[in-house]
Amino acid sequence: MVEGSAAVAVPSDGSSGAGWSVRLSGVTRSRAGARVLDGVDLDLPAGGIVAIVGESGCGATTLAGIIAGRERADHGEVLIDGRARPDAPRLGGVFDDGAPRFGRVRDAVLPRGRHPHGADDEVRRLLALVGLTSPDAGIRRLSRGDRQRLAIARALAAEPRALVLDDALSALHTVGRERLRDALVSELRRRGTTTVWVTRDTAEAIAVADRVIVLDRGRIAADGTPEQVYARAAEPAVAAVLGPVSSVPGIVEGSEVDVWGQHLPLAGSAHDGHCEVLVRPENVVLVAPDAPGMDAVVEESRFLGRVRRSLVRTLDGSLVHVDHAADARLDLHARVRIALAAVPVTTRPLS
Repeated sequence: MVEGSAAVAVPSDGSSGAGWSVRLSGVTRSRAGARVLDGVDLDLPAGGIVAIVGESGCGATTLAGIIAGRERADHGEVLIDGRARPDAPRLGGVFDDGAPRFGRVRDAVLPRGRHPHGADDEVRRLLALVGLTSPDAGIRRLSRGDRQRLAIARALAAEPRALVLDDALSALHTVGRERLRDALVSELRRRGTTTVWVTRDTAEAIAVADRVIVLDRGRIAADGTPEQVYARAAEPAVAAVLGPVSSVPGIVEGSEVDVWGQHLPLAGSAHDGHCEVLVRPENVVLVAPDAPGMDAVVEESRFLGRVRRSLVRTLDGSLVHVDHAADARLDLHARVRIALAAVPVTTRPLS
């Protein structure tokens, strides 16, 4: 939950429009002899939103704690607004501990002693923004999801120049989570708050961030815009958190690759010859029996709400995930024909 009021840095002029830059150089952290972070370098310009994702144990929570000033690195340097610790300011943060347990919701939003003119209106606005409809409710009666909403409101009330969110929406159901996510992103962008957004929800990371960082065993495995990172399907650490990714056989010929009789453009340079073509489910389509493509047999099919995701085995032995219309039910062992969408594809050499 949110850091206590003593840990939240508040601009002396009361403004909220200038974020702090954050820079990490060679940050390393070990616990019980095991390396949790291994030489992390990051340069986050003021005002941006960076999302950090990775598999369980990747080190994201530890990195969030070090950036926020809750935890010290064993080695390396952390600069906040160009200032090194201990002189650097501590950042506002929403973590799993530190939230108040008693009192009323409205009284918990602003830290003690911070009740400037117009504060009541701002408290009401923030509670509406996060979706808390009962300002006089007792904190002890709040659900875990509403406690997260309260923690976010408290963090925003402190007008942080930089903010660290560690899985801050994890207890909310899907629709409420998306609604709060979008409202929070709009608020942070309006303020120009530099934000480190750690999440286990990769779809959320892609939706909120200017920049996505994939951590793998304490190291940065990928760093770029959401589009750039999502396209790096050939890298196991990226595919593990932004997957699933299927591989099918192809033949590179100049700037194209031949897959099942289709000639598709390459997303990057590749040597001529046999290769693996890496495809995501949304780029595989069901086609008519006489269309270019490959015959396959359905092995699994799951309803995911907006789409169905089916797993098919092609005649050449490839297992391929296919996202298709939710009303297109596929029976197990049914015969289908699939093709690839006409988009640039990523390849890797045969191992």
